[in-house]
Amino acid sequence: MTPSLRKKMGNAAIKLATSVGYENAGTIEFVVDQDRHFYFMEMNTRIQVEHTITEEVFACDLVKEQIRIAAGQPLSPHIAHAVPRLHAIQCRVNAEDPANDFQPTPGRIDFYYAPGGRGVRIDSHVYTGYTVPPYYDSLIAKIITVGATRINAIDRMRRALDEYYITGIKTTVPFHAAMMRNGDFRDGNYDTGLMDRLISAGKLELASRPIRLHE
Repeated sequence: MTPSLRKKMGNAAIKLATSVGYENAGTIEFVVDQDRHFYFMEMNTRIQVEHTITEEVFACDLVKEQIRIAAGQPLSPHIAHAVPRLHAIQCRVNAEDPANDFQPTPGRIDFYYAPGGRGVRIDSHVYTGYTVPPYYDSLIAKIITVGATRINAIDRMRRALDEYYITGIKTTVPFHAAMMRNGDFRDGNYDTGLMDRLISAGKLELASRPIRLHE
């Protein structure tokens, strides 16, 4: 991403939303090729699962702004003129088994311990003893880390994932931890096919860490 490309994509997004009279939170997604040409992919007319990234990077509360819009109020002044201030990354913690084609793993969580500290944010509803039902989306938590640079955010995410303990069910925590260690991902040398290539080549180490916490 470059400042020029960000501006072009932003202007295209504004043009699209204006053309249809859209008014509320929404996300327009683009795909970018290796020559930095971008192409419209889709628009989600709702708050995004990834909205936490925007909140951390721009120091805002998008849910609060939605409520302001619904109440007929304008955007907060600091939102209208916000600029990126940090780098952020989010990992979705799903009740899925990454070693078994990401099959859902509903069931009871025997032990739950989430990481914390500066630059680490957890959005979740689960706890020790919670039963993940089989009827809904398998997302059980989101972990967001921020840093002065992209690598800072990745390193902080790597440490936080190593401190994330969920037992009783399989989760995607080991998968995310493996991705944070991957050289291509860390170097920004990846595309939409990286994950499939790594899995098919058996190059992702998904072994769980030994639990050292007292019961």
